[in-house]
Amino acid sequence: MTPSDVAFAVSPPRKRLAARREAFLAAAKEVFQKKGFAEATLDDVIALSGGSRQTLYELFGGKQGLFEAIVSDTCETIFQGLTPEKLAPRATDEVLKEVGTRYLAIVTSPSCLSLNRLVVAEAPRIPEVVQRFWKLGPGRSRAFLAEFFDRQIERGLLQMPNSRAAAEYFLEMLSGTVRLQCLIGLRQPPTPQEIEEIVQGAVAQFLNGCLVTAAPSPAIAPPRTIS
Repeated sequence: MTPSDVAFAVSPPRKRLAARREAFLAAAKEVFQKKGFAEATLDDVIALSGGSRQTLYELFGGKQGLFEAIVSDTCETIFQGLTPEKLAPRATDEVLKEVGTRYLAIVTSPSCLSLNRLVVAEAPRIPEVVQRFWKLGPGRSRAFLAEFFDRQIERGLLQMPNSRAAAEYFLEMLSGTVRLQCLIGLRQPPTPQEIEEIVQGAVAQFLNGCLVTAAPSPAIAPPRTIS
């Protein structure tokens, strides 16, 4: 038994389970990226992680549960410690800068880019995986931001015809070009300084059309999205 095995064995049960969960997720990410979701097997994940099939099923229920946990954890990183209730009293531009910085850093990170490439590659064969990806990842981010906008509208600080559409517009302003370039290998993920510049520009441009002091804009129909 190695020193790491001994440390794992004597650690508290909750910590052991959390460590095992992280090991399964790390292994699943590597296996999914290498073989694709359809071709990956639980045996591959178990062999790489060193865990047991019983524990994997207890934690995730199977291969799709592993995938959903990866997507959900990625999104959770963006909003960790933040809720619409906590954000509502804060200045709108301050919140958008914080959320925008977290969002752009995550969606252009190597692990998130790999996950997006995996989803696109598997979409024709496994549409249900894509549906879950959207609900747990991009859809969740947009719903979170839309709820914040609704609270700011109630406070009389913002005006917009459709908060969900506004959330989509803002997130696309942040990540559209730079994320696409990263996905297809035209550039490396942006540096912290680049992220700050992109976020500040997007926030300034976005709020210029949404602040109550600005001239009202005509209503624009929201884009069609998958719920």
